[in-house]
Amino acid sequence: MRKRITLSCLTACIASLSPLSSSFGASDVKFPDKVCNVTHYGAEGHRLQIDLNTTAIQQAIDDCAQAGGGTVLIPRGNYLTNPLFLKSNVQLKLEKDATLVASTEIAAWRANEQTRYAEAENGWLPFISIANASNVAITGEGTIDGQGAVWWERWRENIRATGKKGGTDRPRLVYIKQSSNVLIEGITLTHSPSFHIVMRYSHDIDVNKTRILSPWHAPNTDAIDPIDSQNIRITHNFIDCNDDHIAIKAEKPDSRFPDGVVENIYIANNTLKQGRGISIGSESAGGVNNVLVENNTFEGSMYGIRIKSPRGKGGEVKNIIYRNTKMHDVEVPLVFSAYYKAAPIVQAEVDKMLEGGGFTLGEQIYPPDSDAKQPFDKYKTPHFSNITVENLTSTGNSKAAAFIIGTPEAPLSGFHFTNVNIEAVRGLRVRNAELETKGLNIKVAEGPVIQQDAGVKISH
Repeated sequence: MRKRITLSCLTACIASLSPLSSSFGASDVKFPDKVCNVTHYGAEGHRLQIDLNTTAIQQAIDDCAQAGGGTVLIPRGNYLTNPLFLKSNVQLKLEKDATLVASTEIAAWRANEQTRYAEAENGWLPFISIANASNVAITGEGTIDGQGAVWWERWRENIRATGKKGGTDRPRLVYIKQSSNVLIEGITLTHSPSFHIVMRYSHDIDVNKTRILSPWHAPNTDAIDPIDSQNIRITHNFIDCNDDHIAIKAEKPDSRFPDGVVENIYIANNTLKQGRGISIGSESAGGVNNVLVENNTFEGSMYGIRIKSPRGKGGEVKNIIYRNTKMHDVEVPLVFSAYYKAAPIVQAEVDKMLEGGGFTLGEQIYPPDSDAKQPFDKYKTPHFSNITVENLTSTGNSKAAAFIIGTPEAPLSGFHFTNVNIEAVRGLRVRNAELETKGLNIKVAEGPVIQQDAGVKISH
């Protein structure tokens, strides 16, 4: 039976400081006592591993599943392998100093009808696939290393050749699809070719006490992306990556979820270093409802809290609560944007698009506030409402405090800032939005504390 969190539960959590930890998520996964040690199947974890261990490790997984479930044990060592496929009732456990190392043989990652196409995304197999499964875990003190540098350079080479960024066109590290009751806990995930953990069409997933690491030059290495999924807990993790720390996405509307295809997400007690924030979007067409984000710490991030969708991929985002957030040296602590459009790479093209007004924020471009109203579409127009930011403190070096930018056809409504304290070079910029403040304190080095563009309503 699927467990659900209602908005009243979220509200109660805020009042009681006892959020969801024991009653929600997949932390109750259980496995039989059977242990399948991969070395008993011929896997070798040499310091300098040359041969692939794919067949041995996959056989251990298959045998464990066929026996009714249990633990597939990865002992200390380095195990080079092609993509692997987990199954129901199987726990993949990596002991301390055990590393699963992804091969860089590109052909092994290509998906077709003969090579597990159902588990693929964007035509690529993930390194670790959990598809159409339940009661699955990846645990331990070991590491999963995606060896992403080969893929990152392939991406840059394509941009140099075409002059355009395009999509990621690279594999994911851990991909959870149409699955439930999944736990990822304790391990380190690093150097993914692209996103580290992706959940799609899944529910009751728990990511807890993990370390997710990639260098600043590693493009599009999101840490955790829940997509069209429900009942997700992301807690007590350490994330240091290039792109979104967390990106909640609702790509496709679904009549089974009238309040939003993505709902009931709990994000708490995470330490977030470089990266682009706890985000909703850029796809929100299916709707996002009931998200509670609390007790998180940002240090040196590009962004902190973001909701970002463009016209054409927007939708309804509502009932989102951020509380007890600490930030230091975050470039822009808060961004709520219904304009999310990538700026061209060539500066001359950017300058031309900015003629007549507008501005850029990071790699995004915004039109002037005279931008014309467009027809409203429930599944294409970004519209955000009932968004609360409570007890936030941001210190250190920030370029700007916040941006709240709605479209003229769907102004952002029901934004509430309570006890929000930010130090920044520039202040808060608001457009086509309704904001209520109680204890908003912004210290700026230059310019106005609040820059009001068109369509602004601010009450205190």
